[in-house]
Amino acid sequence: MGRIDPEQIAAMIRNGGKVSERLAGFEERPGQVQMLMAVAEAFNRDQVLVAEAGTGVGKSLAYGLPACVWARSSKERVVVSSATINLQEQLVYKDLPLIRDVLGGDLSVVLVKGRGNYLCRRRLADRLRQQTLVSSEFDEVFQDISAWAHETKDGTKSDLPFAVPAETWGLVCSDADACLGRACPQREGCFFAAARKAAEQAHVLVVNHHLLFADLALRRAKADWKRQAVLPAFTRVIIDEAHVVEDSAGSFFGVRLTRMGVQRILSRLQPSGKNKGGLLRPLVQEAQTLGGAPAGGRADLLAAETEGSVIPRVERTRDAYRRAFDILLGFIKEQDTTRGPGDARIRLTSETYAQPGWTAVREGFVQAADCASGLSKEVGRLLERLVDLTEDQGRLAEVRACVSRAGELAAQTVHLVSEEPDGSVRWAAAGRKGKQRINFQSAPLDVSGLMNETLYEPMATVVHTSATLSVGGSFDFLARRIGVLQQPSERVRTLLVDSPFDFEEQVRLGLPADLPPPDQPRFAQVLPEAVFQVVSASGGRALVLFTSWGLMTRVYDLIRDRLAEMGFQPLCQGEMPRDRLLHIFRDDESSVLFGTDSFWQGVDVTGPSLSNVVITRLPFDVPDDPIVQARMEAVELDGHSAFFEFMLPRAVLKLKQGFGRLVRSTSDWGVVVLLDSRLRSRSYGKKFIKSLPPATALTGTLEEICDQLADFFTQRGSPPPERITRVDPS
Repeated sequence: MGRIDPEQIAAMIRNGGKVSERLAGFEERPGQVQMLMAVAEAFNRDQVLVAEAGTGVGKSLAYGLPACVWARSSKERVVVSSATINLQEQLVYKDLPLIRDVLGGDLSVVLVKGRGNYLCRRRLADRLRQQTLVSSEFDEVFQDISAWAHETKDGTKSDLPFAVPAETWGLVCSDADACLGRACPQREGCFFAAARKAAEQAHVLVVNHHLLFADLALRRAKADWKRQAVLPAFTRVIIDEAHVVEDSAGSFFGVRLTRMGVQRILSRLQPSGKNKGGLLRPLVQEAQTLGGAPAGGRADLLAAETEGSVIPRVERTRDAYRRAFDILLGFIKEQDTTRGPGDARIRLTSETYAQPGWTAVREGFVQAADCASGLSKEVGRLLERLVDLTEDQGRLAEVRACVSRAGELAAQTVHLVSEEPDGSVRWAAAGRKGKQRINFQSAPLDVSGLMNETLYEPMATVVHTSATLSVGGSFDFLARRIGVLQQPSERVRTLLVDSPFDFEEQVRLGLPADLPPPDQPRFAQVLPEAVFQVVSASGGRALVLFTSWGLMTRVYDLIRDRLAEMGFQPLCQGEMPRDRLLHIFRDDESSVLFGTDSFWQGVDVTGPSLSNVVITRLPFDVPDDPIVQARMEAVELDGHSAFFEFMLPRAVLKLKQGFGRLVRSTSDWGVVVLLDSRLRSRSYGKKFIKSLPPATALTGTLEEICDQLADFFTQRGSPPPERITRVDPS
């Protein structure tokens, strides 16, 4: 394999280089050059690189240029994976096209989406012809999708100009089990086939973490790293937003069973009650019509068998899962009395298995799994005898897909109720919206071995990068959690590139000393007023981050009217889709946005609309979360402190993410206010402060800090509205 010249590529992002010729106001960034050189060497030397690049370094160009040069010169595709759609779109529509322009010549970049994102023309045509798989209220939706199918270029769900229920889209999207392949009458216009062909011919594939791990899991199952899986074969991968890799891998390699998911699988075969639709009856009826006289008797027998045996088995399977989930729901609420009705969660451990009610849960799901397994086999046998009696290959493929799903359902159910230790964490949860919202899940306790086996060993180059990978300047925590330390030390390189921003000048860090700590009841009482005061001091323009949905909604409900009276537009996560909230937030400089977990990262708002980030408390994981609890126990069993070796580093990384929402460019400025007094009162607070960029700290009481913030905004030429009378938060 050839090499690429790091110095030659780095010249492109130096002053006077090709990038500067195409970007107005370009300034050379030493950190960007340093990272580019390290990435280029990772390609040349088949290394695993872990690189933290502070906000403003320009990491997309730093890894994108060597990746593209390598892909073109070696004819070896490179995969770039990210966690958020925002970064994927930035790469595909901004950064990589710039690189293509800089390099000149051919450079093919493809944004790869999961198969289920693509419309299947054949399945849509079947739905329009049959209109028997869902209730008639959805027939109009199929007509709307059909009209859109004649206009769309890529056939992906994100291109739809209207909302389509997930259940309806699931009946017309591309599905591997229902695909007819080369026998499909619609193959020439297949959106997914066109996308796959483009991916096979591309130099660079941009994917999300879920798709990456789906590919790696399939390759692991087949022990095949050289042929097409979910993605075309590759051996070079760059993982951006790598701070979430452990959670992404854990989520994908686990198992999730839901009441609604089971219902969807079984309803495709035969809806419950008198609902219209189902695959089985129309398939057998067509066999009776097309079978002809010689086969008429056989088709009639199969029809009778379907009505007398197969459809009743669907109902028995549905009833078995309904009973099992009802028993599980009751068990969850008996075991977890700390939460409100309908919002309970339990981890399944040897202690849980010893509880009196567990036997009924296990037996209920074992019986359900037996029903699903039997259904899969019986429908499979029916298909074998129907195959020569019908010309409807599409419907046969649909039923085969259901057979496959039913078999998977049985296997997943058996796994979830297994009491044998296998390195998995199992738990069950009931959601806030009634008994339909119930999940039964598992996830690997430790993903490091899976990461080593599926990523580092088979891949020639792996680059992990993010603005938040180190804790106190060390990468040891993340490297251990995601398996990097299982690689030979000579193959691994780490790099920490500081942000080029002048945080001491651009940012003020408020650390009020007079608020009660979050573990005291008074904290929740004074928090609404504290948030209101801090937001008022900045004239709105604030992102308020919480670690609890309940606390967020309580604070929001208590001060939203007061914010509106001040002329600020209050916005809260859950009121509307995330993208819509961020769009309003960007456009309205008076707005105040309240958010929880997903808003700690992936929010990229430049300019005055985001001038104040209010962090209500340190983002420690909830200690009774099943995965967190199990991983803490594992750390303790290994002879270490779960708090200092697990909880604290994870919280530090997340706090860095929250802090990073504020300054996104050299012209941005503003304040970050941390309302958690533990930063100053607890010894571990120094760990957090040390890991943050060197902003100018403001100390004193909340009122004193609010005065300083108001002065800061006034000095910057952006004074807050008329000062208000403050209420003592204590």
